[in-house]
This record gives sequence, structure tokens and C-alpha cells, in this order.
Amino acid sequence: MAGKLSHLFSNLTGHLEHKTHKHVATANPAQVLADLYRGSFDFVDPVTNKKHKISVSAELAIAIDGKKLDGKIVGISTNELTFLDHFGYELIISCKEGFPVTIYDEAEDQTYTIIYPDLDGSTPDKDDSDSEAKD
Repeated sequence: MAGKLSHLFSNLTGHLEHKTHKHVATANPAQVLADLYRGSFDFVDPVTNKKHKISVSAELAIAIDGKKLDGKIVGISTNELTFLDHFGYELIISCKEGFPVTIYDEAEDQTYTIIYPDLDGSTPDKDDSDSEAKD
């Protein structure tokens, strides 16, 4: 009888431990993927030499220069977010090392490089005397 009670207690303890592990808060994998692409990113159209801004919301709505695009997300991974517009063309945002780096527009058959500002305020064209003047 003691063996049966010990076995029952062991099973009950194991079941409770398993159940409590299920309730541990973990990040939603879909939201983690969405967060890779969320934000606003600048790019330049090499044909017109015009700067544009693509914005991706937390809900993965996409806008270019403030105009929401009609369509839907058809694929998402750590490498790419694929948006299908209402004309059937894909817009693909590619990530590298956790940051969006390019946008491919199938309608234009063009890949745009995402521009990241120089966070420390300097650019390769500035010399030290320019930065000293700002101090």
C-alpha cells in the first residue's frame, strides 16, 4: 500500500509541476517576429532620388509615406516579412542580424536599401573640426 501511495504522490507531484510550467509567461512567438519589423524606416528610390518612409505597425499594417497599403501579410520569419498587395504584387522586407535591411518591391522589380541614421551624430564626410565646433 505504501508503494501505491508513493507512486500516486509522485505522479501527482509530476503532474502539478508540468501544469505550473505551462503557465509560465513566455513571449508570443508571433509577436516576437512582428517586433522585428515594427517601426519606420527610410529608403531612397534610385530612379527618382526621392526619400520615402515605410512604416510597419505592431499589427503589421504597412504604410509608405503615411499612406496605408491595402493587402495582407502572407509570410513572416526572422529573415523576411512578405506583404501581398491588392494587385497581387509582393513587398518583401528582409532582415539581417535582427534589423530590416532591404525592401523588395515586386511591382517595380526594385530592391531598396533601408537607411539607418548615424546614431552618434557623425558621418563619414565630417572631419573632427566640425564635431569640435558642436561641443
